[in-house]
Amino acid sequence: MNIREKLSGLRENLSSRLNIGQRNLQLMLVILIIILFNIVMAALPFRIDLTRNNNYSLTDKSKDVVSSLNEKLSIKVLFSKDLPAEHVAVQRYLADMLEEYDFYGNRYFSYEIVPEDQLKAQAADYGINPVVSTEFVSDQLKKRSVYMAVVIQHADLTETIDALATTVGIEYEITSRIEKMAAKVDLLRNMKENLMLTLYLDPRVLSLGIEDIDSLEEIVRRAVDKNNLMNYDKLRFQVLDPSVLPREKDPSARFGLTTVRWRAAGGMPGGVTPFGMVLEGNGRFKKIDFDLMPTLIGTMAIVGLETLSDRINVAIGDILGSGRKIVYVRGHGIPELNDMRSFNGAGLLQQMLSQSYELVEVDLASDEIPADAGVLIVNGPQEAFTDIEKYRIDQYVMQGRALIYFANNFIEQQMQQMMGGSIVLPVETGLDELFASYGIKIGKNWVLDRNSAPITYGDRIMEYPLIPLISRERLSRESVITRYLNTVLVAKASSIEIDENIRAKGVRFTDLASTSEQSWIMEGRMQNNPLFMVPPDGAQLKSYRVAVLAEGRFDSFWKGRAAPVVSGAKKQSTVMASSVRLDATVESGTSRIIVVGCSDITLSGVMSQARKMLSNQGMAEAYSNDIFIHGMVDYLAGRDYVPEMKSKSLDYNPLEKTDEDMRFVYKLINMVLVPASVVFTGVVVWRRRRMRRRIIETEFTGGDRI
Repeated sequence: MNIREKLSGLRENLSSRLNIGQRNLQLMLVILIIILFNIVMAALPFRIDLTRNNNYSLTDKSKDVVSSLNEKLSIKVLFSKDLPAEHVAVQRYLADMLEEYDFYGNRYFSYEIVPEDQLKAQAADYGINPVVSTEFVSDQLKKRSVYMAVVIQHADLTETIDALATTVGIEYEITSRIEKMAAKVDLLRNMKENLMLTLYLDPRVLSLGIEDIDSLEEIVRRAVDKNNLMNYDKLRFQVLDPSVLPREKDPSARFGLTTVRWRAAGGMPGGVTPFGMVLEGNGRFKKIDFDLMPTLIGTMAIVGLETLSDRINVAIGDILGSGRKIVYVRGHGIPELNDMRSFNGAGLLQQMLSQSYELVEVDLASDEIPADAGVLIVNGPQEAFTDIEKYRIDQYVMQGRALIYFANNFIEQQMQQMMGGSIVLPVETGLDELFASYGIKIGKNWVLDRNSAPITYGDRIMEYPLIPLISRERLSRESVITRYLNTVLVAKASSIEIDENIRAKGVRFTDLASTSEQSWIMEGRMQNNPLFMVPPDGAQLKSYRVAVLAEGRFDSFWKGRAAPVVSGAKKQSTVMASSVRLDATVESGTSRIIVVGCSDITLSGVMSQARKMLSNQGMAEAYSNDIFIHGMVDYLAGRDYVPEMKSKSLDYNPLEKTDEDMRFVYKLINMVLVPASVVFTGVVVWRRRRMRRRIIETEFTGGDRI
């Protein structure tokens, strides 16, 4: 008896014993196989996510964070029962994602669903308030208080998400909080090499009569010992004499460390030497300068020694983490962050970035850029920068730091004599020459594109070439900033060119966004009337880059020039002065610059319109342009994993435009080929039935037709 006969006999035996038919038995076996298959697959490290953006799969960053925990971390889910359908979907999605976290997490990770009878008590313990849910019950609109919260606990730290009412950004919310709580401990424990704090102290400085200079080394050593108690003994300390170091290890050139200069006095020759500390580790460095201030008795004193331990601890946090402070340049007609109502304000930009970063405004005319700035943003200035302001920006870049510049080369002014019309005037800020020295040339033009956003003009809707829609093909697939985006909108953008001589020096340029091949430029006499935006001949149409990323070591714009002096500055009356000037990016750093050819995309009015245009009827909660802007900041701040997480909920997928010839082909297929194929299929089926009928007639009549 072969296997087939045995299986057949077994099936008949089961069918007779269970008193069910063969088909019902087969159905039961299929269901049983499916259940067993799911049980086995749930235990195996194998998942298939068929969603477009892998919505139910964790990113590599989330997997790394949750699999490298070194202390217990627990997540509590506080969700009420019998929620409305839209909130139930959030609860199910959260449960699916937590299963993924649990699957990839190590033994320190755990999560639990808080039972209904414990919700109020535990919510009160964590300071969580219920939210009001609206639902239809028996044809009536009713409101009730429900809980939709998540609590994350790690060691003595607690983070809460009070009202989780949407699936948008759930992974980002959870992972960012876990990372925030665990990053410092994890990195310290996983570091193969210790952090090194170096005090650069020239013996000649000891003779300058600075208060506490003789005990400076001991003060620093005590601060190091205190920090080692908080940082797993990962900090080491050394003192180096910069005067005996080789030129390539000069801390002023490598790290931008402040120098102390003194004039000859009392038989002591004048000199200059670096003075300060540098913390190195984790592939990064952080300088800790010593500021000198005159005292009432005519000597100099080191400022901030009483808080030195805290400064070192902050520097350790910066070394281990990412720069979370974003500096926003104010003045010069730049959109104001606090302007929440105006179309031309930056209130929405502030609202978006402040959820992840600390935003600090700086007036470069009077203030230095903070030393702990993660990213500097210069957003659409309309007035000229002074030399000292440009110098501060330049020296910031030379320190191996990050900068975003949203260019704005034109301004529109309303003219009463033109019956409410406007005139477009050029803007001269002086920054174009600064960025040109870095290899980024911003054109005095506007880029127009046939592939553009529609606007209402008069009583009709028409495409507006001044608002190009950047398609997926024109967004860099190499950069994480734009890799996950489908469309980006820019408005009144200037073209950007790259200086190949700078590229040849080792600077790496990435075209983040470029217009389509159906683009042209407007220059000279500028106007924003769409009726006059007629494209030239096809031979003059081409793609233009409108956003670029530059990374590498740059030469200073002020190299070979005299450094500007602050207007009205008093002449130094003491024998010492602190100064530092960098003619190139510090050897231990990499400067990163992003230049976008337009600043309108950061205006609240444009951001709001872009959200409507680049989403399904404006109902989405994840927006391409928001992620584009946020992604640039994230990348420069060292958080390049954020764009992938935030882009998962994007639902806007525009149709590809086709030319007239292809549209004619598609019409021909729909109008002729599809009906013809239906007729052909019908004829074939009719012929086969006719032949079958004849065969049956032949078998039963012996060839005689009835």
